[in-house]
Amino acid sequence: MTSRVLKDTAAKVGGLLWGTDETAGSAAPEAGQSPVPAELVIHVARLGERRVPFLHREHADGVVARWSEDWPDHIAEVEEWDRWRWEQQGPRGAGAIRDRAPERVVVFHARALFLPGGERVATGVPEQWSVPAWEFETDRYTERASAWRTARRPGTAQEVEAQVRGTDEVAVEAAFVEACAQAVDRAQNPGKYGDTDEW
Repeated sequence: MTSRVLKDTAAKVGGLLWGTDETAGSAAPEAGQSPVPAELVIHVARLGERRVPFLHREHADGVVARWSEDWPDHIAEVEEWDRWRWEQQGPRGAGAIRDRAPERVVVFHARALFLPGGERVATGVPEQWSVPAWEFETDRYTERASAWRTARRPGTAQEVEAQVRGTDEVAVEAAFVEACAQAVDRAQNPGKYGDTDEW
């Protein structure tokens, strides 16, 4: 969210509440001063251990309602904070306050492990799964249809891992085939990928 958006929103709210005068429109905020009015209530969506602040109550309510459906065993509620409290205690201060509803996607994942000879390892966990992710969940959100990587895991087992994630299930499945093929090759030919330096 840009400073300009915050400033415009603050000006509109202030004008509706207090009216305007000629000097108010020409005054620029002081350096370091938040464009969000001090008296403004911040609607904070508490989602498990994460707190996400919104200017508008309906956006916070919408996220909390959907989060409750996705993760029924986790805390999901809306808290009301004043701006000062959020700037002092909230992560990333006023710059984190959102004035729009965030994007939500379903992210598809695939993962497989291979031994040095190329044999696939049974891990006892699903090789493919999907989870909902919001744009503020930077650890699991993505806009890409698919992306994959392989890596040799540290430790004496020398396992090679193939990982894929993306928003398009068909693209993820196709990428998983590619990732597994490279993982097998990497497991069988570690020098080709520079892995021998890690042994």
